[in-house]
Amino acid sequence: MSKPRRMKSELVLAVDVGSTWCKAAYLNRQGQVVAGGRSFTRDIVPDRNTTLPAFWNAFQRSVHAATANLPNASAPAAIGISSRALFGVCQNGAGEWSLPAWDAQLDRRTSPLMQWAYSTAVWGENDPFAHGYGVAAGALIQWLKQMSPAEWRAIERLGALHDYLLYQLTGAWVTNPTTGPGATGWPPEIIAMTELPSHVFPPVHALHQPAGGLTFAAGQALGLLPGTPVVVGTHDGAAANLGVGAIRPGDACFTFGTNLVLRVVTGSGPYPKTWGYVVVPDAWCWVGNVPNALAQLDIVTQTLCPHLPDLIACHRALGELPDALVPGAAGLVLPLLPTATPKEIQQRVVEARQRGYNDGTIYRAMLEAVAHGVHALVQRATRETIVPQRFVTTGGHSQNRLFMQILAAVLDRPLEIGPVEGGLLGAGMAAAVGVGWYADFADAVRGMRVRGVVITPD
Repeated sequence: MSKPRRMKSELVLAVDVGSTWCKAAYLNRQGQVVAGGRSFTRDIVPDRNTTLPAFWNAFQRSVHAATANLPNASAPAAIGISSRALFGVCQNGAGEWSLPAWDAQLDRRTSPLMQWAYSTAVWGENDPFAHGYGVAAGALIQWLKQMSPAEWRAIERLGALHDYLLYQLTGAWVTNPTTGPGATGWPPEIIAMTELPSHVFPPVHALHQPAGGLTFAAGQALGLLPGTPVVVGTHDGAAANLGVGAIRPGDACFTFGTNLVLRVVTGSGPYPKTWGYVVVPDAWCWVGNVPNALAQLDIVTQTLCPHLPDLIACHRALGELPDALVPGAAGLVLPLLPTATPKEIQQRVVEARQRGYNDGTIYRAMLEAVAHGVHALVQRATRETIVPQRFVTTGGHSQNRLFMQILAAVLDRPLEIGPVEGGLLGAGMAAAVGVGWYADFADAVRGMRVRGVVITPD
């Protein structure tokens, strides 16, 4: 009996594994979402043994939800994925996966081990910042060697969440430059840092290159045809830049989602002594963030509107209050508090009310505080690299028109509101280039990106 013929598909399947949601979508050649689904990931508990399968289960649920919403049954031409940064994933000789990084609690800026990992003692004249997340991964494994030598000796594979998911899909052990070493190969300094043989590290391939076909087990788990091509994919930040079309020097992408991140494309390679990673081949970006700014904004918002059903409703109601529209917030200044607890942030709201400020004014003050934090971030990017020429946004908070209007005024620059799910679209573009729909990423951006509304300064 002959095998059933695979019908030519006009869809790709994109999956974006984030800190709050795992989102899946079937996209057509124009980048339009034909069907989508998602699964909550914020409640995945940090644990060395259960975290990884929990993300894989969320991946499966989101794909099943998207497939169930397809108007007509159709197999994807290819699958592309993007994933949050979660490195230090290990597999031992018995095939058991673990994530010991959760136990380390190392901070890149203050931990002596992280400082050593970036030091000239390790790198000499070479630049560790050219290797993105790979340096921190090396430090984590050195920590594991010191704390649990037997577990360290048992490592047969070392990678990241993204690589683990690709392995579940295809059985191939492979990574991309952004998730991995920032280049097409692992530098000897990182390998030496871990004191592990080089073969434990995944080979590095471009995000549009094939990782392999869906295994039979993965096909069964996802309800998709075994053998469906899967491209290597990339980190969710790089995918967001691609999805909003910010891939040329001077392009800047803001992610206003769970985190507030700015990525400025600086050129074809690493900018000296500044942290960043690859967006697409021959496009490197500077990366910075405003820690916990959006979390603080959401806590303030929920504190002001505890009676409303969700955050979207809270933001909408507060944004319609007359005093929320008045610049300057009647002189109220709410500082950004990156290390504050929710209770401490709530107390600031209570104190502002006690001083006579109403809810609209308090909300306005918080939006202005975040906008000024973003302005400081843009100034830092300009000092360290180049002047951003074009700003595009993505993420849920980018749909808050009042916030975007305030930010455009503070920056004194136009803001293009890109697709909410920029990372999802970027993962789809990787699949589209990999399957041959487009010649390269510039071509994919022209064919799949939908231009958004531009907010101009008042």
